Amino acid sequence: MYKRLLLILVSTILVCAMQVYAGDQFTIQNTQILKIKSDFNQQNYELYVRLPKGYHKSNRRYPLVLINDTSYAIATASGILHLIEGRDIEEVIVVGISYSHGTDPLLSRTRDYTPTFAPHETGGHSKAAQQVSGQAGSYVKFIDNQVIPLMIRSFRVDKSRKTFVGHSYGGLLGTYILLHQPTLFESYILGSPSLWYDNKVIFEMERSYAKRNHVLPATVRYYIGGNEGFMVADLKAFISILDKRQYEGFNYQYKVIPSASHFSVFALLLTEGLIDIYGK
Repeated sequence: MYKRLLLILVSTILVCAMQVYAGDQFTIQNTQILKIKSDFNQQNYELYVRLPKGYHKSNRRYPLVLINDTSYAIATASGILHLIEGRDIEEVIVVGISYSHGTDPLLSRTRDYTPTFAPHETGGHSKAAQQVSGQAGSYVKFIDNQVIPLMIRSFRVDKSRKTFVGHSYGGLLGTYILLHQPTLFESYILGSPSLWYDNKVIFEMERSYAKRNHVLPATVRYYIGGNEGFMVADLKAFISILDKRQYEGFNYQYKVIPSASHFSVFALLLTEGLIDIYGK
């Protein structure tokens, strides 16, 4: 099975390569760019919107899949969807949010994807990045109040079927959303979440959520590579806690993908997650 998924990743590169022409900039088929400024952190972003193949041939509404870390995720997602949409899964609209313009990508993702200010966190990208950490709340407000409404206004989005995809810090961000605003998305595909961040503060956030709630209305698929060391143990510990909570309305699973590293796992988990949630 994983050989097949690796073939999909190779095909991703080939599909993207076919979009490059002499003298032109790199483009991804069926994808357009929208510029947007956040009202909550005053940063400028780009939205990379990939429409499904059949979009202009129908009047139907499509599920929305939102992804982050677009320096690698949008091309990977586009290549995978080129092969499986309409075959293994139904067609979906994808929107990727860029890192903020004029900001080092590592500072941008630290600022936007981490839930707490942790200037002394040694596991992050750098000391400089940690000085802007902990602004996930503002970033989620941006997604909720600007990005999703813009997508609904501009495209035929089925607003009852929205999926958040996050990997690494993005997986941490997705877990933060799940514990603070779970109904923002109906489903989540979360890979290799950085649950270690800030002395595992996300575990404390889950405890706080559990004290106030017995319902968690979301579908979540957690994935991690088998070669990710202590992060595998962290995820298993988090899942064990969720098992004990028995939240009502919570449909969740987790999977360790054998022989995958923190870096090779993304294409595999995205493929499996999309098939699991939107498979025909």
